[in-house]
Amino acid sequence: MATEPDALLQLERRLRSIGDRAMRRGIVLEALESKDPEAGYVLLTGALGRSASDRPDYPTLRQALHELLVEGGVNRLLSYDVRSELYALASAAADEFIMRLLRTPGTAEELKDPTSTLSDSLAEISLGARRSIARGDDHPVLERLLLDADPTVIQHLLVNPRVTEDDVLRITSRRPIAGSTLGLVYASRRFGSRSRVLLSLARNPYCPTDVAIAALARLPMEKLRQIERDATLHQTVRQHAADERVRRSVT
Repeated sequence: MATEPDALLQLERRLRSIGDRAMRRGIVLEALESKDPEAGYVLLTGALGRSASDRPDYPTLRQALHELLVEGGVNRLLSYDVRSELYALASAAADEFIMRLLRTPGTAEELKDPTSTLSDSLAEISLGARRSIARGDDHPVLERLLLDADPTVIQHLLVNPRVTEDDVLRITSRRPIAGSTLGLVYASRRFGSRSRVLLSLARNPYCPTDVAIAALARLPMEKLRQIERDATLHQTVRQHAADERVRRSVT
C-alpha cells in the first residue's frame, strides 16, 4: 500500500501553521480516527517510516504523532479501538517500530513509594499547604518543592514564572522519581519542548517508555547514540533510539 505523499505534505504544512501543541495533536487524532485502519496505518508509516533521499520529511507531523500517542488530543486519548487496530496491522507487517510506539508504557526502574522522596521538613507540611506554596514567589522554598511527588504541586511549579529550566532539569535528572512526575514535565507547555529537558527525560531510567520514546523523536543524532549505548535505560528505549537513528539516515 503506497503512501500519499501529497496528503502527508498537506497535513505537515497545516500543522506548521499552528503553534499550539494540543491543537496539533487534535488535528492528527481527527486525521487518524476519520480514516479506516489501513489508511491510518499508511499515515503512520508514511510519517514515521525510514528516511529516503527521494521523499520529503515530515518533522512537525512526526512530533505531533509521538505526542498524540503519549498525551492524546486536546481533550481525549486516541480511541482504544483505533489504537488496537493500528497495532494489529503493525504486528501483521512485523513493523516493530510502530508496534513499540503503540504499546503500553513501562520503565527500567519504578519508584514504589513516591512519598519517600520527600525530605522530613517537606513531609511535615500538609499537602494543601505545599500546593499553595508551589504557586508562590519564594524561590528557595520552591526549590525544596522540586522533590515533591504530588501531581498538583508539580503542575503548579511548571507554570510558576519563578521556576526556571535549570529547576526543571533538577526534577528530570532525579533518581528515583515517580514516572507520573516526568510525564507532567513532558506535557508542560513551558518546558516540554526544550532540548535539554527532552534529553534528560529520555536518559532517566524511571521515565515511562512512551514518554522517553516520544522525546527521542526530537533529539539530534549524536544524542540518540548516547541513549542507544546507555545500559541503565529500558531496552525498549535503547532499541528505539537505534531504530530512530537508522530511520533518519538518508539512504
